[in-house]
Amino acid sequence: MDKSVIDISNSQLLLTYTFVIIAMIITTINGINRNKEFIISSIRMTVQLFIAGYVLVYIFDKSSIVLSALMILLMEFFGVYNIVSNKKKRLNNKIIFIITISQLIGTIFVLIFFLLIVVRPDPFYDPQYLIPLGGMIIGNAMTGIDLALNQILNAIDSKRVNIEGALMLGATPRMAMDKIIQESFDTAIIPTINKIKNIGIITLPGMMSGQILSGISPLVAIKYQIAIMTAILSAVTISVFLFLRLGYKKFFNKQYQLIRNEE
Repeated sequence: MDKSVIDISNSQLLLTYTFVIIAMIITTINGINRNKEFIISSIRMTVQLFIAGYVLVYIFDKSSIVLSALMILLMEFFGVYNIVSNKKKRLNNKIIFIITISQLIGTIFVLIFFLLIVVRPDPFYDPQYLIPLGGMIIGNAMTGIDLALNQILNAIDSKRVNIEGALMLGATPRMAMDKIIQESFDTAIIPTINKIKNIGIITLPGMMSGQILSGISPLVAIKYQIAIMTAILSAVTISVFLFLRLGYKKFFNKQYQLIRNEE
């Protein structure tokens, strides 16, 4: 299967914004005014992707380990930023540190293993493999931690009396938070499990579709998709596990009392 990729001209690309207009019309008919958000989101997506595209072309041409590593670190930074940006008032620096460490360990370990043991590009830091694979792994780990964090914050708000009651009866923070930790972990990994379960029957994922569109054999694309999905599952699980196991302690002070948001 060796076919050239059909390029999309600028005029053809402009035609795709017809889909945005259709979405705007439908939401307007339903009495929901999201037109401004549709327009801003579409413009922002376009600008960001073109900037990313030109940056990646430069990095791919240079094939530098320094540039590749900096790109991965930039992805990690924005991943953590997206998690904490709208929750800053509810998070202390210790929790943010745990989020950062959990994501870094979970994603870097899986990414290095994936490149050195599974794919084995030469050089191992080949940006053609490192950056796209790193982006998928980091993005999914970010989502997992974010889901776990939302769940644990909501549970602390709704079950504060129960938690404090358990502490007063002699329970340790770990004992008082055990059920919440389990529920948060489950909430965080279920979307990834469902995604894996439905691949190939209900959906053809983006990576596989992109490779097929670029002319790669569907069988090769399938192997890559299986490999990356197992890597994503591992990265999400490790990152969320580390965050919950280390992070729950940071919601308590030295006297084993729940920290108030204003603290």
